[in-house]
Amino acid sequence: MLKEERQQKILDKLYAGGQVYVDLLSRQFGTSNATIRRDLSELEEQGIVRRVYGGAVPCKKIPFTFDERVDRAKDEKFLVAKKAVELVRPKSLIAVDGGTTNMLFASLLPKSIELRAVTNSFITAEELRKRPNIEVIFLGGTYNKASQVTTGETTCREISEFYFDQCFLGAYAADFEIGITVPSPYEDEAAVKQAFVAHSAEVNVMCACSKLGQRANYVVCSIEDADRIICDHPVAKKIREAYGGRIV
Repeated sequence: MLKEERQQKILDKLYAGGQVYVDLLSRQFGTSNATIRRDLSELEEQGIVRRVYGGAVPCKKIPFTFDERVDRAKDEKFLVAKKAVELVRPKSLIAVDGGTTNMLFASLLPKSIELRAVTNSFITAEELRKRPNIEVIFLGGTYNKASQVTTGETTCREISEFYFDQCFLGAYAADFEIGITVPSPYEDEAAVKQAFVAHSAEVNVMCACSKLGQRANYVVCSIEDADRIICDHPVAKKIREAYGGRIV
């Protein structure tokens, strides 16, 4: 087995279990403990893992894929999506990006509502399709299999051809200093979200309270760029003020 292949398999096991052990890996791969230790040292130098006694752990929490996120914090997401739906203005042109909350948002839209909706999310588009009075415009681009959205230059170029009345963005993290951010390996979504924000008259960020105060590595926009941050529950006055009174 080539070193690169072995290290990728080590990472697969690490992400699946949260920790790997030198002795167990050496038995599984039929190699020496010293070889596994060298692999872990190289991965640590790349900033991917952190060595601990007997093995290694991830340097950072690994973001969940779309499928893994679907059943997580469903109640929070439902409340956020329900509040967001109440803000939608009929007969407007709206933008909706990808995410599990966005999927719920689309599924809660009234069957009778008239809209034109632009999205880069396959799952969101499927929910919008079920509304007979919504014209669905799907954006082309490169298919990100993990998040089930299109991204890249084509997607951003097509967004630039619109100016949306309202935009409804999903959020991975929202910090009052850093702004709205996304983590690796979803950095390709940041540019798409930025394009949506730049071409919208009104920006609504759908963000559960659990994501407030969280930070990731790729900035989408500042808090000031958002008109509203839609949360599942009311927050303390101090927190609301920190976010410029935008939390609803």
